[in-house]
Amino acid sequence: MRKFLLALLLSVSVLGVSAQKYTISGRVQIGKSSKGVPMAVVTVVDANLWAITDDNGHFSIRNVQAGKHPVNVSCLGYVALDSELNVTGDRDDLVFRLCCADLKLSEVVVTARENRNSMSTSRVIDKAALDHLQMVNVSDVSSLLPGGKTVNPNLMKDNVFSIRDGGVSQGNASFGTAVEVDGVRLSTNASFGDLSGASTRNIASSNVESIEVITGIPSVEYGDLTSGVVKVKTRKGKTPYTATFTTNPKTKQFSLSKGFDLGRDLGSLNVALEHTRAIDNPVSPYTTYQRNGIALNYARVFRRGSTPLNFSVGLTGNLGGMNTKDDPDAQTGEWKKAHDNALRFNTSLDWLLNKSWITNVAVTASVNYADMLSKYHLPVHTASEQPAVNATTEGYFVANQLPVNYVNTQFIDSKELDYGISLKANWSRRFDRLLNRVKAGVTWSANGNVGQGEYYENPQLQPNGFRPRPYTDIPYMHNLAVYLEDNLTLQLGQTSLGVMAGVRGEKTLIKNMQYDKAQSLSPRFNVKYTLINRERKYFLNQLNVRGGWGITEKLPSFNILYPDPLYRDIQVFGASYADNRSVYVYHTTPYSIAYNDNLRWMRNRNIEVGVDLTLDGTRISVAGYFNKTKYPYRLNTTYSPFEYRISQVPGGYKMPANPDIVVDNRTGQILVGDKDDPSAGYTPMDTKVMDKTFVKNIYQDNSSPVDRKGLEVTVDFPQIPSIRTQFRFDAAYTNVKYVNEGFSYIYKENQSHSSIPGRSFEYVGIYADNGGSTTATYNGRQTKRLDANLTAITHIPSIRMVISLRLEASLVSRSRNISSYHGKQLAYQVEQEGESYTALRPLYYMDLEGNVYNYDDAAANDPVLKGLIINGNSFQLKQDGYDPYFSANLSITKEIGNVASVSFYANNFTNARKYLASYASGVKVILTPDFYYGLTLRLKF
Repeated sequence: MRKFLLALLLSVSVLGVSAQKYTISGRVQIGKSSKGVPMAVVTVVDANLWAITDDNGHFSIRNVQAGKHPVNVSCLGYVALDSELNVTGDRDDLVFRLCCADLKLSEVVVTARENRNSMSTSRVIDKAALDHLQMVNVSDVSSLLPGGKTVNPNLMKDNVFSIRDGGVSQGNASFGTAVEVDGVRLSTNASFGDLSGASTRNIASSNVESIEVITGIPSVEYGDLTSGVVKVKTRKGKTPYTATFTTNPKTKQFSLSKGFDLGRDLGSLNVALEHTRAIDNPVSPYTTYQRNGIALNYARVFRRGSTPLNFSVGLTGNLGGMNTKDDPDAQTGEWKKAHDNALRFNTSLDWLLNKSWITNVAVTASVNYADMLSKYHLPVHTASEQPAVNATTEGYFVANQLPVNYVNTQFIDSKELDYGISLKANWSRRFDRLLNRVKAGVTWSANGNVGQGEYYENPQLQPNGFRPRPYTDIPYMHNLAVYLEDNLTLQLGQTSLGVMAGVRGEKTLIKNMQYDKAQSLSPRFNVKYTLINRERKYFLNQLNVRGGWGITEKLPSFNILYPDPLYRDIQVFGASYADNRSVYVYHTTPYSIAYNDNLRWMRNRNIEVGVDLTLDGTRISVAGYFNKTKYPYRLNTTYSPFEYRISQVPGGYKMPANPDIVVDNRTGQILVGDKDDPSAGYTPMDTKVMDKTFVKNIYQDNSSPVDRKGLEVTVDFPQIPSIRTQFRFDAAYTNVKYVNEGFSYIYKENQSHSSIPGRSFEYVGIYADNGGSTTATYNGRQTKRLDANLTAITHIPSIRMVISLRLEASLVSRSRNISSYHGKQLAYQVEQEGESYTALRPLYYMDLEGNVYNYDDAAANDPVLKGLIINGNSFQLKQDGYDPYFSANLSITKEIGNVASVSFYANNFTNARKYLASYASGVKVILTPDFYYGLTLRLKF
């Protein structure tokens, strides 16, 4: 240990001694030929220096410090080349040879590839793997992560990414997963729907070049997340015309793309078109989803030489959505349509200054627009006129009368508009054995919704309970962030130590915002120690040990900050008159949205440790994580008592045939006159009772913490030459636990007063937070899962074919509900008169005067208060789970020369559809996917 610290101090002491700088230049060529590769990116990785080759494949990078540097050369359509360059002087004779990315190569990766250059856990899915998977929705790649399970392609469902959730949505796991397309963040912050991750089904899958999934502790450059980052990159660069045709039982897809080299160093232009149509049921194909995607990407390098400027601009979009037509066999006249239109704009300027005080500076800007207008056309037929209450203030009102037969169209107009801009600077220098890379930046983002909310085609036919609420009335949410990160790599003899430490500071700004906890600091730290890194001839030729700790934070959505205002409408008077018509008076009470000054932004503490090693060609990666999500978002309710008047027709009074109803909005006094005989005056209605009940109040709140821990393992065995086959094993163990120790207020609105006729029930139960359920006797859960996959990959370069056979296994699936409050068991088992059930007492109860009392044994034995006890199924607290289950998938990709390739897959091709019984309830289910298949043809010309 002393020697280690001494070496560290000696290395740091030479910070003032900088290495000499040289110019390296050369050419990137295709394979063994002398033909140059234009638009290839040559990167000196550790120095953040880069160059883009010209039309003849030439490049030049200045001010490269002496020493050994990792160099990466990449270009669209070619296999990336990683090599090490020892710079001892100027070099102008460098030649890097790239191989075309096809199945003639000796090695092809069709699985998720571990990014071993990353300080934390990160995986990359390249184009070969995406083609072999035949991805329709980019979230399909989740099956390639450790322990991932295949889900049959289905664009009828809005699948989202949810990283390391363990199959449990608690803690807003999907909402905390960040998704970016070419640097454009897909956000649901401006959504008024349920908390969920960003939709990915409107992304044109055929134009995706690669996907990186960061599951570990990300750089401080990334914010507004708690669960990880998914980075989707589309094609940029020269490509031939490419047409794809994809078919499976429910989806048909066609795409056409081309990457144009504009020549004369004018850059490149990529154009891609895609049409995808999916149906819900092939037998009755009237519910469909369409995706019509377009992508335009332009890139050009200006000022080639010592300070090149890389400029890019991109535009991607989609026109489409769901369409549910009226089935001719049903002829109900009902139909639904929902837009899923998107427009994403991005631009970036990356200027390689290559100065002693700064290496490069980058400016990026993005706009994301999502049009999700939905339409619902519904004919309504009733036996009599129905009341409709649309009052927006507290008081007594005469209800409108809806006709017996009518047709109306509901519109819910949500148009999320997000934009942002960022400025980032990098500085990289080597000091003897110490490499120092510093990153600093500032970002600003805004989230808003320019939709009109819910409205109706005919305002006169607005349904009962509707109140207008334009989303444009909600102010934008702005977020300003600054960050600083230092990445140090220290050579210690034959070993190296990497340390990445940074901090991100954020401030949220909303017009008239009252929250005083809307600023934060998020420190993050990663360390990686490379103990062994040597040639393949050794049995153990690579060994890395890594770990990290970090804090990430997720902004709330508009659903949390501005929940839909709710109203309680109580009928206080009703009477019938001529022609079977009726009149109704209601008392309306708005559910006030209470401001919670204790609301905190959701945060996640992530601890990760990992080991990466290579044993005789077998690559092994193990990562363990311990995540705690604090302050998950939720909407909570409380109740407060209030009083109102219920009226009735006086005895012996007959309603006139054409009544004139006058209501005092404040007191509830009702007067009835005769429009045909005004001289008769008005008759007051009798007060039946002054009722007391409770009104609900909604407020923003945080749930209790959610603990997630797990272990991920991947093992890539070397290829067996005699059969051209290699095996890959991956597995994931997850353990998720949460206990909600907040409160749930539950009021039985449909229950009458225990002793006074015509009055409402007089108590509200206050329980340990069970989600407000009237049947759940638990307020937490612990879930354990162990999923594993074994994949055999056979690659035959001579016939340009790759075949993968994947066995998926769910080995452990266990869960148990928890009923506990501050460590005390709450729910209990009851055996009574041959029946068995679980019961849950309230912690407190509230009366009509607003007084709150402890719920003790005396209350449990009270004839009225014992009705507050919740009864649930007898198996609610038993351990649940299922026996292990398995399925097998087959995928084949075959290239036909350089002009075509065909891919075929069959999921669960053995049709393993075993019924499994729940350990707790005994109910049997099938958990394996249906047998499913698909085919893709790709043509290049």
